[in-house]
Amino acid sequence: MSRFSRRDFLKITLVSAVALQLGACNDDEETAAATTAPASSVAGAEFFPQSLASGDPKATSVILWTRVQDNSLQSTQSNASLRLQVATDAAFNNLLVEQAGLVAEAAHDHCIKVKLTDLQPHTTYYYRFLYSKNNLLYHSNTGRTKTAPASNENVAVRFAVLNCQDYVGRYYNALAWLLAQTDAPDFVAYVGDYIYETSGDPSFQKTGATRTVTFSKPEEAIALGSGNAVFYAASSLSNYRDLYHTYRSDPMLQQVHERFPMVAIWDDHEYSDDCYGATATYYNGVRTENNPQRRQNAEQVFFEYMPIDDEDIALTQAFTTPSNKLFPYTRLYRDLRFGQHLHLLLTDYRSFRPDHLIPEDGFPGTVVMDKDALISLFDRQNPGNGAAIYAAQKAALGPYVDMQAAPWSAYQAAFAPLLTQSFMSNGLSQSNAAAKATQVLSGKLSAFVFNQLITQYNQAVAAGLIPGATLAAIDDATYASLDTGIAYLHLGKQASFSDFGSRYGVVKPTFDLYAAYRYAQQVQAGQRPEDVYGQTQEAWLWQQIQTSSATYVAVASSVSTATLGWDFTGNAAIPAAFQTAFYLNVDHWDGFPNKRAELLAQLQKRGNSFLFSGDIHSAYVVDHGGVADFTSAAISSGTFFEFAQGAVQSLGSAFTAEQQAGLQALLNSNFEQLMQSFSPKLTFADTRHHGFIMLQVDAAQVKATFHLLPAALVNESYYTQSSKLAESVVKRSFVLQNGVVKAA
Repeated sequence: MSRFSRRDFLKITLVSAVALQLGACNDDEETAAATTAPASSVAGAEFFPQSLASGDPKATSVILWTRVQDNSLQSTQSNASLRLQVATDAAFNNLLVEQAGLVAEAAHDHCIKVKLTDLQPHTTYYYRFLYSKNNLLYHSNTGRTKTAPASNENVAVRFAVLNCQDYVGRYYNALAWLLAQTDAPDFVAYVGDYIYETSGDPSFQKTGATRTVTFSKPEEAIALGSGNAVFYAASSLSNYRDLYHTYRSDPMLQQVHERFPMVAIWDDHEYSDDCYGATATYYNGVRTENNPQRRQNAEQVFFEYMPIDDEDIALTQAFTTPSNKLFPYTRLYRDLRFGQHLHLLLTDYRSFRPDHLIPEDGFPGTVVMDKDALISLFDRQNPGNGAAIYAAQKAALGPYVDMQAAPWSAYQAAFAPLLTQSFMSNGLSQSNAAAKATQVLSGKLSAFVFNQLITQYNQAVAAGLIPGATLAAIDDATYASLDTGIAYLHLGKQASFSDFGSRYGVVKPTFDLYAAYRYAQQVQAGQRPEDVYGQTQEAWLWQQIQTSSATYVAVASSVSTATLGWDFTGNAAIPAAFQTAFYLNVDHWDGFPNKRAELLAQLQKRGNSFLFSGDIHSAYVVDHGGVADFTSAAISSGTFFEFAQGAVQSLGSAFTAEQQAGLQALLNSNFEQLMQSFSPKLTFADTRHHGFIMLQVDAAQVKATFHLLPAALVNESYYTQSSKLAESVVKRSFVLQNGVVKAA
């Protein structure tokens, strides 16, 4: 028997506009009568605190959503009966549909999703839900939606790209500006981080502000931080629902949903920051964070609250999305067609991807590419010359020792207690710390770290903490004779249990070698290397790209394909250890360079293709050689410029005060220029603003207009001050035409 109960199913009711207009037979007498006599109602927005929404518009259908709230329903856990009205005018004089008997289930927080079918293409409709109480019908606010043009229609399509709307301490002024536009979008595309799962993470959220998130059941959440700085991350259904309740209370977000159908995918914060599959990263490897139940909770609530269609349903009176289609069986990826010119491919970057290439708990001294591995890689890259290339580069690599071989194996007993204690100080239990120490000492170890451990051991002996004689470090002659390779420290790892050198601040030259080596290893083993999309999604995506008949194919990616970094090579103002080139964020596509190349190759082969993305809290235009990536700034989340400033400050002890001041001054004046010199494909970069992109696609071109608002505006509401927004906004436009990206 399946472990999934029918109580776990989220029902989506099908309502046919044609059938209701014709007064089709129906077993529900109230429903049948409703098709012939429009019901009168009074305003009742208080019963619909998250208002309503529409989404996934197709030529003949659209999804409608609302949630009803009434204290009597919540206290009794009773289902709610709703009525739906659909009209071709905002006053509901020309009523197209009136359907009663729709059920908003208590099991799903009284959310309801209705698929309205048999509509006309490229047509605007108005809709509202009604709730009966004390013999009165109360109606929601009015929603406006629009179906997609039919695939044979030669019309321009306009849509806005949105992402990253942190609520805590921040306001959605970018959405207020979107609502003020006279050239309204046909729909909005949300590419992730619609919510943030934490209640006030001081590392990036503004704690103590008036805009706060409070969990009604904090005991079901994950407590993070310590002391007076404890905050919470959502874990249960209740926790995630509280987030959507709060975020959807914002009047600007409500109005966006009321006016435009939304097409949405998720990124990480809909579940957990920098996640992969069901694994979170709060503890950076100190503890196991794989939690399928939490992932399923997050996904269930996402599908409860977002107006997303189900691609696999049969057109019956009602259909269901069972919980056995949640993680790991999720299918969020799907496609939508908008007339002749736009085929939209919506992808899922988070559900199937592997771990980050460099683990957060990686020990800096662990060698990941020894002499043999490097020669093998160089030989694949330049057949027959691997040994010669290694010999030429040997001096630039790091000497190492094999802790399994004499004389180095004799040091295992001395080093094991030191490493065990170090790992315990980071939060590991004694048994786990000892096991990790054994693992580290069973492989090859950086000679530099080996000598550091000798120094620590001798200090402990001198202090009387360890009995025994002092040990000699590796002398210069022996050091120079050792084979060299790449350890985690050469990839940027300065400490175990840290995201720096793992997800952020990774050394480019060595990471490129390691990524190529791991990719080749997996190919040789018959595995799917860098399997970001998973086999089924990838096959679907490649097929859609290759066979689409639309003028343009657009891939919605939650994370940017931009290569982002800085090159400090030879910069005397930077400490010697940092005088190299860094990738800034390998949680993005920079962490999967070979798979990104495969995706871009598919799009380049097809031609007339582009991507749009978000997550990085910056605005970018990337020219991938005929394929453009338009990356949108965040609606409200802290800018990438602010994040980088904080990261430099956090390095602290690695810099003198003078060096840190010099680096801050360099970044303040040349932040974007440093990024663009690092990545010539980055034709436009803005890391300091909030905003969105308005994309227009027609037969001749794709035009992307960036609407950018100063970061300072996010701290207070300008919802009723459109003139203030108008005088502050910066617009930059670019076009993709015949495979060429240029400023407009």
